[in-house]
Amino acid sequence: MLVTTIPLLRYICDPTYMADRDYIEHEGIVEEVSTQLVKVRIVNESACASCHAKGSCTAADLQDKLIDIYQIDSDFKPGQKVMLLGKKSLAPKAVLLAYIYPILLILAGLVTTYYLSNDELLAGGVSLAILLPYYFIIYLLKDKLKRTFSFTIKHQIN
Repeated sequence: MLVTTIPLLRYICDPTYMADRDYIEHEGIVEEVSTQLVKVRIVNESACASCHAKGSCTAADLQDKLIDIYQIDSDFKPGQKVMLLGKKSLAPKAVLLAYIYPILLILAGLVTTYYLSNDELLAGGVSLAILLPYYFIIYLLKDKLKRTFSFTIKHQIN
């Protein structure tokens, strides 16, 4: 019983405890610095990529990603290790935009077109064609989405 109450006490007494859990942290290396933009390279690892047996496994997945961080005060230098922070609260919104809304549009187009025309080929074509305006709108909103889904640099790692 005492073990389960300690995190609760820490949550109540330490306001930074849950604040750290509201963010996704990712270690990265500064690649490029300009006046208002810092480009940071992160290594995206799957769950099995950090496994000790990854050399003998074909499922190991490592990917480098270049993240743009818009920061006015950028006293960073290329090669520095930094810690990136992203809000966890934005994850559901990202999932909605990337997966849920497109699937709902496909299903709505498929069911509606098939109900109206009774033609499977037309229904399939229309349901896929519905995605064109959706992704065009996403493309038009890319600058707003970049500001919404942004990372910040927490600190430098030595």
